[in-house]
Amino acid sequence: MPRHGFLTRMLLLAGIAGFAAGCSSSPTARFYTLNALGHQEASQPAPLGAHPVSVSIAPVEIPDYLDRNQIVTRDGSNALKIAEFDRWGGSLGENFTSVLVENLSGLLASDRVAAYPRLRPEKPDYWVGVRVLRLDCMPGDRVELKAQWLVMAEQDKQVVTNKILTFTERLNDSRYDTLAAGVSSTIGQLSREIAREIEARSKGTAGSTTAQANP
Repeated sequence: MPRHGFLTRMLLLAGIAGFAAGCSSSPTARFYTLNALGHQEASQPAPLGAHPVSVSIAPVEIPDYLDRNQIVTRDGSNALKIAEFDRWGGSLGENFTSVLVENLSGLLASDRVAAYPRLRPEKPDYWVGVRVLRLDCMPGDRVELKAQWLVMAEQDKQVVTNKILTFTERLNDSRYDTLAAGVSSTIGQLSREIAREIEARSKGTAGSTTAQANP
């Protein structure tokens, strides 16, 4: 075999091996999801015969810059960083909404909490709307969720509460799974606030009804 033919074939094989090695070592995407509160935080079931509160939750509104698969973190005061290979396992807004539904269902001990307009065709006792104003994820530092939320009672078509609050969760390290857990924790804090407002309103309404029935 001519010498130049042998060298050409060896270079070709080396190139193929290098390409294969490069492909096998290329980064792969990692996906994360939000989690609901643990069962230990669930309220006691309603007494037998009691009417569990029903709640309809509007799809959570999130800012456009967060509406993407890649996880967005804050890099400095005004800069954002997009993680190309660390992504949400689906729509962040839908995941947020589903976690809120699960959290409120447990906190209110009710199986009549659902995301509007799915599942529950009847009118609920309460409507809940949440708008994320800011979700600052700072790996190794903290997660800050600033949200506007309101609760409206179906009975009298009045807004029970309309608040803007900021919830913070400290992060022990810079891993993205820790960051996702931090976001879940801030949603849990928001869920507890909403549940408290609904419970307070429900008890007040029940007390008022009882007083009218027994003058």
